[in-house]
Amino acid sequence: MKILVVELEPTHYKADLWNAFTDSGKVDATVVFTERRNWSPDAGHDYQRFPIDRYESVVLEGKGLMGAIRSALRVLGMFRRVVPDLTYIAGYVHLQTVFAIIYASLLGKRFVVHADIFNNGRPEGRFSLPKWLLREALRRLVFARSEAVLVCGQLGVETARAAGCPEEKIHDFPYSISLARIRKDQPDMIPEQCAGDLRAGKSIVLFSGRMIPRKGLSTLLEAMAKLKTGIDWVLWIEGAGPELQEYVSLAQENGLSERCRFLGFCQYDLHSWLMRSADIVVVPSFEDSWGIVVDEGLQLGKAVVSSNATGSGHDRIEHGVNGYIFSAGDSNTLATTITSLLNDPNHRIHIGQAAANSSRNVRPEDNVITLMNVADRIR
Repeated sequence: MKILVVELEPTHYKADLWNAFTDSGKVDATVVFTERRNWSPDAGHDYQRFPIDRYESVVLEGKGLMGAIRSALRVLGMFRRVVPDLTYIAGYVHLQTVFAIIYASLLGKRFVVHADIFNNGRPEGRFSLPKWLLREALRRLVFARSEAVLVCGQLGVETARAAGCPEEKIHDFPYSISLARIRKDQPDMIPEQCAGDLRAGKSIVLFSGRMIPRKGLSTLLEAMAKLKTGIDWVLWIEGAGPELQEYVSLAQENGLSERCRFLGFCQYDLHSWLMRSADIVVVPSFEDSWGIVVDEGLQLGKAVVSSNATGSGHDRIEHGVNGYIFSAGDSNTLATTITSLLNDPNHRIHIGQAAANSSRNVRPEDNVITLMNVADRIR
């Protein structure tokens, strides 16, 4: 079966997904990444290396309006070159994906659309009414003409239903990672501070995310300043973004400079090493439709603490059983939870084992089955 994939920026977990499709032996996938990286002002991703891909791929620049138009036109050309049996379209708000949806609809091509969740609120700012009308028109087109609407977790299912998507078209299709890959990834270089922390036997708390307000690093820094423990700990902070210097200053104000390691954006192989080396993984987002770090931490058997505003935490974690959930912004509860996990390593290990063995974990291979079931239905 030939699948044309219209993706946004390339990432390690997208490589995991489309490698799994190729490895199934049932799919010949051609993946078009319509932008080399996320060009939005608050983006912090700067991927330079990726896992080895086992599928055909094309990476387009996609920067700016003209770049997006050129990218969209290339996508239309790929329809003619690949002649797919099914097209997977990642979203419906970027110019490239809008072109793909309209083109597939007009020509009667079979396609599915993936959206993390559906934001059903009224758009804010200027031109809110035209934005709302355009969004609703595109949604009606997707709901009417697509073969399936793929979403992330229960929140995705609920918001798709509220947006008016027919129930039979909604399928849970969350982001997921290859556990085999993340266990084996080896970076070329390990930050000396991190290596020193491990040699010294320090307990490692890890944050991985963009340096933007909605990722909640401010809550975590406030919580770390409130810890009540004699354990020697450090906080590894992985990520880049426009608020980086503000968080460095906040760490200083809270007396945490000696314990914080601001590592900047890390390529996928170093990210995997950081995840494997951590004792506790914290995802304190104020707003996050999914959050792949939760999934990575759980499958690696880490003690994961997630806010209740993180979609993957809501879906994957049973509070107190295979991880912990706290109310976004509640630094006191977060501090208490981290203190407890630091002070009781046996309990931390027990929670991690429950996380690794949880039936809630989803693999890329599970998503292959989901999409192949859709494909089998329409053949």
